[in-house]
Amino acid sequence: MENEKDELRLTFEALVNQEGKKVYNLAYRLCGDREEARDLAQETFVKACENFSRFRGRSRAFTYLYRITYNLWCNRIRHRSRHPSFSLEPADPEQRPWEPADPAPPPDRALEQEERLALARRCLEQLEPADRLIIVLREVEDRSYEEIAAVLNCRLGTVKSRLARARQSLREKASPYLEAWLK
Repeated sequence: MENEKDELRLTFEALVNQEGKKVYNLAYRLCGDREEARDLAQETFVKACENFSRFRGRSRAFTYLYRITYNLWCNRIRHRSRHPSFSLEPADPEQRPWEPADPAPPPDRALEQEERLALARRCLEQLEPADRLIIVLREVEDRSYEEIAAVLNCRLGTVKSRLARARQSLREKASPYLEAWLK
């Protein structure tokens, strides 16, 4: 029995080492805050560890972990909507949750790139949680439709229609910003 627990622990440690960064990245893209992403990723692995003996391996490990991450994030959103809190701490203007792909753009492009990232972040934050997840999985993390279907536990056609709807919603959210920007 003890040997079986040791094997399970080693397997779980390997899973954390292999998938930890991916889980953190998803959490970060969903919540947009480094500290909250760390908490969410940690909570994901705690929940996964508690239920790891029930994981049968029918899906890939990241699918299992992504689903837990998403569910925990949705629970946090629901909790916040029912129990709003206000911080007396000023927001840190130096902290940018959406880092540019190139950390050192040419000086003439830096402001434009920063504005685009802020626009993308604002628009993503306005999406419904399910729409935000599917956009992040497909457009940010470049997951295949099959992988997304496994994460969302739905059919391939459903993924495509939800993604189309989420993209349309994102376009609608971005439209006023783009119109103002182009004037």
